[in-house]
This record gives sequence, C-alpha cells and structure tokens, in this order.
Amino acid sequence: MKKKLMKFAALALAAVLTLPALSTDAVRAAGIPMSASIRIGLTYGSDAVPGANLLNSTGSGYRLGYYDDSLNFVQLGYTTETGISVVKTQNVWYGPLSNGLSGYTDTQTSSIAVGCYHIQLPGAYSTFEEAAAAAVAVPGGFPAWTDGTYTVRLGAYLSSEEANTALTALGVPDAAVCGTSSYGVSVVKTGTSTILFQFDGDASRSLGVMPGLDNSVKTLTWYAKRKYYGGFRYQRVSGGNLTVVNVVDREDYINCVISQEMSPSWPVEALKAQAVTARSYAASCTGRHTSSGFDLCATTHCQAYPGAGSVNDNTYRAAQETSGQYVWYNGSIAETYYFSSDGGATESAKNVWGGNLPYLVGVEDPWEATVVSKISNYNWSYTFTADELAAKLRASGRNCGTLAGVRVSEYTANGNVRALTFTDTSGSSWTITGCDSCRIFLGVNSPRFTITGGSGGYYVNEDGSALSSVSGAYAIDGSGNVSAISGTPYVITGSGTEVLASPGSTGDSFTVSGTGNGHNVGMSQWGAYAMAQAGKTYVDILKFYYTGVEIR
Repeated sequence: MKKKLMKFAALALAAVLTLPALSTDAVRAAGIPMSASIRIGLTYGSDAVPGANLLNSTGSGYRLGYYDDSLNFVQLGYTTETGISVVKTQNVWYGPLSNGLSGYTDTQTSSIAVGCYHIQLPGAYSTFEEAAAAAVAVPGGFPAWTDGTYTVRLGAYLSSEEANTALTALGVPDAAVCGTSSYGVSVVKTGTSTILFQFDGDASRSLGVMPGLDNSVKTLTWYAKRKYYGGFRYQRVSGGNLTVVNVVDREDYINCVISQEMSPSWPVEALKAQAVTARSYAASCTGRHTSSGFDLCATTHCQAYPGAGSVNDNTYRAAQETSGQYVWYNGSIAETYYFSSDGGATESAKNVWGGNLPYLVGVEDPWEATVVSKISNYNWSYTFTADELAAKLRASGRNCGTLAGVRVSEYTANGNVRALTFTDTSGSSWTITGCDSCRIFLGVNSPRFTITGGSGGYYVNEDGSALSSVSGAYAIDGSGNVSAISGTPYVITGSGTEVLASPGSTGDSFTVSGTGNGHNVGMSQWGAYAMAQAGKTYVDILKFYYTGVEIR
C-alpha cells in the first residue's frame, strides 16, 4: 500500500458514533462511494499504450460500448471473437513487445498494420445489428459508432493517398475517405489488420469493453499476463495513447487485493482483517487519480492489485463475509494503513509522516514474537561505509565532507528511530527527522533499528564528541548527586520519555541492525496472522492495531 500519508483530516476527539445501520443518505455523507464498481488504473501516464490485447479466459466474446457516469455499462455492439485488441486510431503495427508478448505499437515491426484512414459508405443506421449486416456485405467493412450514429466503414489504410486510390477503385457514389477525432479507437481481431468495430465518442466518452456476451458467466479476462474480473475502459487522455482501466466490482477488487497482500493460505480471520483494511483504505482514497480518469492505481501507491491470479476460496470468503464493512472513527472511514511486520511495536503516524490521526497511534506488539520463525528477514542488518553515508547526504543536498560519525539522536516512546544525526570532521552536523524519513534515507527495512560500528561511542549533550563506553563516566541526577554510570544506560528525552540509550558510531563503517519490515503505521500483517493463530477474530485484530475504532 501507499508509503506516504497524503493528508490528515481534522478530527474531533469525541466518542465513536455507534449506529446499527446507515441510511443511503448517511452512507453518502460518510463518504462511501455508492457505485458497486471501482475504476482501477492498469496502464496510464507514461506507460499508456498504442494498443491493448484482451483474451477470454472464462466466458466468451465481448460486449462493446461505454460506461456512463454511474459506471453502468451501455452496450453499443458485440463480437464473438475470443481475442481482441483495442488500438488508437493512428497507424499501428502488430509485433513483439518488450514484455515478451505481441501487440500493437507505433513502430513498424511487421507487415500487419492497422491504418487510420478509412472509406465511409453513405447512409446511417439506427442499430448495431443493421450496421453490422451492411458491413458484412462489403469486403473489409466494419460498423462504426461516432457520437451516437452508426455507419459502415471499410479498410485501414496507412495514408490518405492509399485510401483515395481505394475509394476511386470502389466507385461508390457519396462514399468518402474519413478518419476519426484524436479520441477514436478501433477494436481489431488480435494479430490481424481486421477492424471489428470503431468507436469515437470524442472527449466526452471512452470505449468500454465488457467480456462475455451476457451476464450468465462470471468472466475472467487476460490482459498483460494477468487475469481480471469485470470490464475495461480505454481512454485517450489528451488524444494520446490508451489509458487502460479495469472497471471491477468492489468486492472482487478486495478479493484480489487480499490475495496479493497476504498469503491466501493464512488463517481466515487474518484475511478478513486484511479485507476490511483494504476496503476502508480504498474508500478513503477513492478518487486519488480522478484527473487521470480512474479511482485508484494497481500499485503500492494505492494498493497492490494483481488481478485474480491468486484468489482462492479463503480470499473469496474473507471478502464476502466482511462485505460492506469498514473501519470507522468518529463517523468517518479511517485511512487504514498497513504493512508487513513491526519488529515489536507499531508507530504513531505523527512520528512517521507528521500530522496526527488519533486512530493511528503506536502500540507495543507482543504478537509477532510468537511467529518470528515464520517471518522471512525479520531480523536484518546493513553495513555502510563512511563514504557511502556521506554520498547519501550530499545527494540529498547536504554539503557533507568526510563523515566522522552517525547516531540515533531520538527514539520514539515505542522504541522506533525518529531522528538520525550525522557529523563530519569539520564539526558540521545534519539531523534527519521522522521515522519514515530515517528509514528511507538509509534504505533499510523499518524504523526499528540501532547503529553500531566504527569505534563506537555515546554522544554527550550534542557537543559532537563521543565516549567509547560508559565505563568511567558519571551522571548527575535531579538532586545534584553524582554517581558512576554502569550497565546499559537510559536517557530522558526532551518529551520526558525514558528510552534505552544507543551508542553513536564513529569510524569507517557502520552497521544498521533492526527488526520488522515496513513503515510501522497501522496494522502489522504478520501480527494479524499471529493473532488469528491465537484464536482472535478480525474485529479483535483491527481494534488492537487501530485505536478507538468501530467495525461496521
């Protein structure tokens, strides 16, 4: 899921509202999208494509049309072909792609081309069936839908000269060479130059494709090596390449997200907890990519969405048995962040990204310790040279010379690193603040770590010098008594919190050793696994990791 908190809403610290049921108006007011479907961006931006292939996996044929503003599918036509491609109405060629598949590109890689010049025959039709019947009577003919009107066109020529030559040879009065707007697309039989249907809704409508000739079968469709439920929409943003969007039922989407975020073989109560967090997170973030024509992307910028390749009875059960349930705080759906493992304690969002959300408060986590043997790379370490760390500082705009030392200058109350201080040999120092900033700067697994190496040492009063050990050192207590320090010392932070003192490191190499994996905000997935193994319910899990919430 997304690693950075986008924004924090202002929330009153009042008691959570407890409502047995929500009216439609209340649901809208609470911010839950009313559509049963959600738009997931699969290919967009710089990755938008000239052509996109679809192949039936379950179900056969395709319905062709568009999605209205409520994501209802409006059918305009159909095809019984098993494999189709949608291409932009510019010249494209069929050939090998960089992902190992074949498809349509802007580069001539074969003699199979779909040109953007056509011949339009005279006349218009009120139905797809009438246009399709007329198209069959003409070699190379196909039905086209342009701004609400069906016509018949033929041919796919690479130049206007080629199209005009064909027009002269055709000899049909009132026929004319034509193209489309920069928003037009053609549906072709994959691997050929044969156009099955052409769609041009200008900027206001984009082609929708619904797999299956009716709704009698729950379809699965191959796109870019993955199988997807639901339908697809193809938008040419600003007249460019195709943005490919999966329009999918929300519970099917949740089913698929669960299968990516947790192993489908995990206990069902853990999968249910993941279902509710994924559903809540999706609802709180829906519309993040509205400017690109969809709600959420399929990457960890939103939530990892791999299609339906790994779903099973367990993930389906988890989605269905929690259907419609969200995590609520004070009458609003919570932004339910989650991650792999916390190494012993989660962290408050304010210490990780800044701001404050009262349900994202760090908690000591005893559960992961019961399943440590199952967690890959739970304990980890990285070694950096002084030059490598100095280079990181310089790359971030900090003018570091020869690095002299690095230390953890602040831990949170839960024992996660909140600040790192670096010092060079000239006495200059730089402090990086924020749990996630520290983790990302070093490129380590989590903010729960210590730093050792070099000659080592304990830093005193931030004067830049270090003691190699506490042996022979003295401290003054609040009453003015002086006593020798022994054992492992503790310190009082500026906030009055007592934490274990961590030695700083000086020298040529530094080892960062830690536990856990992720940003540590919200639900630990391995903690959820451990709680489920111990007999806890998904509600128990969610209320443990999210403070003061209700599940309904």
